[in-house]
Amino acid sequence: MADEFLFADEGVQSQPIEPQPPFHILIVDDDEEIHVITKMALADFHLDKRPLAFHSAYSAREAKEMLAKRNDFALMLLDVVMESDHAGLDVARWTREELKNKLIRIVLRTGQPGQAPEEEVIAKYDIDDYKEKTELTYRKLMTLMYSSLRAFRDLQAIEHYKSGLERIIKASAEIFSAQSVNQLSQGILEQLVALLTRTQTAAYCKINPAGYTASADTDQPLQIIAATGEYTQRVGELLKNSDAQRIVNDLRQRKESVAYEIADDTYYGLYKTSKSQYYLLFIKGIGELSETDKHLLSLFMNNTAIAFEHATLLNNSI
Repeated sequence: MADEFLFADEGVQSQPIEPQPPFHILIVDDDEEIHVITKMALADFHLDKRPLAFHSAYSAREAKEMLAKRNDFALMLLDVVMESDHAGLDVARWTREELKNKLIRIVLRTGQPGQAPEEEVIAKYDIDDYKEKTELTYRKLMTLMYSSLRAFRDLQAIEHYKSGLERIIKASAEIFSAQSVNQLSQGILEQLVALLTRTQTAAYCKINPAGYTASADTDQPLQIIAATGEYTQRVGELLKNSDAQRIVNDLRQRKESVAYEIADDTYYGLYKTSKSQYYLLFIKGIGELSETDKHLLSLFMNNTAIAFEHATLLNNSI
């Protein structure tokens, strides 16, 4: 393959690598040179401060094995002609119809454009783009990556939104039980994170009353009662984060019932109830927030704290 179409533009500056989870890219092609050149061209690509992680398959069989093992591939760059003239088309159909993976973006690439006419392929297969290898200049490859990964990111957010909505619906049947309030908080948190942020890591914590003291300088046990991302499996445990403890101590000294701070792309929102209990909303990798977004996060803290208080009062009276 000629080099000039992928390296037509010079002087692109590398972006610093951020400690953010990568977008996983699956390259499926029986030509080793395609793998090497694609990885070199996209080595410094970032979206939302997230780098790319590349995975290589050299046949349709190998691609299916990798797709079956993990479901977090954001994009598949898929060669049409490999061990057969339609191997790539078979992988695309299998991914959508048998594997039921609707999130991964599929871009077919062919070095033999007459082998599979573009209009016919787009009409028959659930793919997202169809490119001849000779037309993929560096700039067009960049455009393809931005459009494909943004689409994947937005579809993923919708899936998280649907998951949160399902939890809310299930919780509504027994709205006054403590278990239901936990489910409700979890569902609303998942929806908020999906709609307002581009991160998946958040925790909603209650300051354990057993560890409460009057001193604002004393660290308080932060018990996780709802979470997403890396904290999902830690509900019920304590949030151990020295920055969170320090900022909670600072926020507790403010007069308003809802106080927040954004530091190092992390949102810390503290809510004080009428019973002098505290709840913390902790979201990593938050990015920019509008005033409306901040208001919605404050409403979440206010309403869930009230729901927990009511559930506690109801259970104590039974």
